[in-house]
Order: sequence, then structure tokens, then C-alpha cells
Amino acid sequence: MATIAKFSIIEYGKNSELSQLTEGDCLRSDAKKLSPIKNLNCIMNEVNKLTTHFQNVDKDAFFRKYGRLVDIARVEVLSPAVRALVHFLDPDYRCFSFGNIDIYPAMEEYRMLTECPNNLYRIYFPLRSDKIIPELSKLLRIANLEKFLEKNATSLKWRMIEIELEKRSGSEKERLIALGIFGLVLFPSQTGVVSLKAAAAYVEYENT
Repeated sequence: MATIAKFSIIEYGKNSELSQLTEGDCLRSDAKKLSPIKNLNCIMNEVNKLTTHFQNVDKDAFFRKYGRLVDIARVEVLSPAVRALVHFLDPDYRCFSFGNIDIYPAMEEYRMLTECPNNLYRIYFPLRSDKIIPELSKLLRIANLEKFLEKNATSLKWRMIEIELEKRSGSEKERLIALGIFGLVLFPSQTGVVSLKAAAAYVEYENT
């Protein structure tokens, strides 16, 4: 009779990582050097701080506008599972490659996960890079938002956004929380920043 081993979630993640390193079609054996691994704990700490601000907003109004964004931000992240999965990450194409099969979440799947109420069948067009900061500045009501940019001008400093978050209330606070979840959870990049690509996705959502 076959014996079925019982694992905790953490043990399962560690076993998955080990089996993929030893048996799987691993793309990279140096996953610890990749930014998703190096920055994981820091990003998780930033997300945990962000979700504490949710206590001071109208939860029903937030859900009607943004769906389950906060619930997703509160999902426990298992580092061993991320380390196992990152071996199959193709950062150039922003997808996961398993042999000759590429997998990435579609807009429909993002909507099912988030339960965002905006129109599922809307066609999204990439926002021109020179339009992101002006549009975001209007939405957030933050003048001189370009001062929040990193030196490479590809992302916004999360700490500066967080300072604004602590000052705001009502719908302005809700928008900043939503931007944080877009930048730190749905479309994360490096520690301590919200990429302009994530900001563009947020602007497009708000303008839907």
C-alpha cells in the first residue's frame, strides 16, 4: 500500500523547491541572486505596513471601487514556494516558462482574483510614458509628483508616497492604498519603489 506523506504548507514549499532544483527543468540555479528573492522580505514588510492604513477607510466603498485588492495584499507569502517558482521566471517576457509552454495571467484572471468591478471587456492601451506622471498627479492630487521619481526615472519612491498616505483621508487615502497594492503586490519590481509600469496600470484602471 502506498503511503501518502502529509506536509505543512511550509514543508511543501521547501520540498517543491528541492525537487525542482534536482529533478525539474530549472532555468536558473542561482535564484537567490534574483531581485524577487533578495527583496521578498522587504516588500512583504512594506505591504504589511500598507494594509494597516486600511483600518482608516470606508471598507465597503473601497470594495465597491477596487474589489478584493486588500484581501490579496493580506495573503501570506511563502518564501520557499516563491523560490521554487522563480526558477521558471522569464523576466524578459514577464512570464513563466515550463519547457515549450509559457504561462502568464490574463486580464480576465486578474479580474477574477481581484473581483475588481470595472468593465472586463474594456480594451486597455498602454499609457504613454510621458503621460503617466501628469495623469497620476491629477488622480492623487499631488503637485510636483516628478520629485518622487528615482534617479533612473522608471519608478516612484514608495517612502515619499507613504508620507502622503499618512496625511490623507477619505477617497484620497483610498487611491494611495490602491496604488500601493498595484505597485507592491500586483506588479512588484524593486524594494521601496512603485514602477511606472505599475503606476500606468493603476491610472488605466482608474480611468476605466
